[in-house]
Amino acid sequence: MQKLVLPLSKCLPGMITSEAIRNKVTGTILVGERQVLTAEHIELLADWRVIEVGIFVNSWDTVWQLPQETLASYEVHTDEVAPLLEQIALGHDVDVESFKEIKDNILDEFKDNFKIVGCINLFKVADKYTYTHSINVALLSMLIGKWMKFSPTMIESLLLAGLLHDIGKMKIDPKILHKPGPLTPTEFEEMKKHPQYSYDLLKYHTEISLDVKVGILMHHERMDGSGYPYSVFGDNINDIAKVLAIADTYDAMISERPYKKKQSPFDVMQLMQEGVYGKMDTKTLLCFLNNVANYYIDVYVLLNTGEIGQVVAINPTCVYRPIIKVDNRYIDLLTERSIKIVELT
Repeated sequence: MQKLVLPLSKCLPGMITSEAIRNKVTGTILVGERQVLTAEHIELLADWRVIEVGIFVNSWDTVWQLPQETLASYEVHTDEVAPLLEQIALGHDVDVESFKEIKDNILDEFKDNFKIVGCINLFKVADKYTYTHSINVALLSMLIGKWMKFSPTMIESLLLAGLLHDIGKMKIDPKILHKPGPLTPTEFEEMKKHPQYSYDLLKYHTEISLDVKVGILMHHERMDGSGYPYSVFGDNINDIAKVLAIADTYDAMISERPYKKKQSPFDVMQLMQEGVYGKMDTKTLLCFLNNVANYYIDVYVLLNTGEIGQVVAINPTCVYRPIIKVDNRYIDLLTERSIKIVELT
């Protein structure tokens, strides 16, 4: 986790110390390393005239309190996906049965929506992106399916499609796929072929439904026809592709990449609501944003005023401008337009 040094006046209960806090005269440890700060700790530090405190940034586990078995399960499935994708890169056929086994296990182990959102936000290691992205898109697609009240069969299809949606990237030159910087126009044209490559890898697998295959082929198509690989538009895009497009975009934007810093969920929600309006299916997008935003209540955020506060409520008309509690006052970002969230802390 990244570290941040804050003035004591900006520290809040629930933050985690990145190093032991000592009395500068005697060396006595006042609060230990990796301790969850309490109101009593902050009062004690003020009494000892401590000026600054090192804390961890993005201490997600203080919000989600994920059980160890949930974290272990997520990592196991990531480790299971990795060799399956690597085998495809080596020219082997897709091991569909193994992917379906992972799908069944995820369905059985991840029934709590809160834990799903927590895992998606916790695991953001850049060098594992290819593998975690497959798991995250699968989990997010499953969530959207639940929120849209799709049938159990459709939710299973979404989960499997999420796991398989990017297998075609294993056919892309690794120098392009893992390039630590923006792609050239020629390289991007090659990258745009990956949905077709994914479909081609699956088209003769009769154990996968046509809807799943077409959804994977179309997951980069857009409602206004601006997508790829075939510029399909409107309701010619199937429901699986509409869901995958949102799950894929959201996870990509909140993830750390070798050439791009991750963005805060609130920035991503704004970009998705404003920047891609008309490109993604409106009903599905609004369903996703209105539901996922609620899982960020209680997180701590750094504001452009330099203050740190806690998200206490989501504005239903503008989910990316929530209500923040700073000390004993409340800031409604919907009315205080000059104040914005810089990052989660």
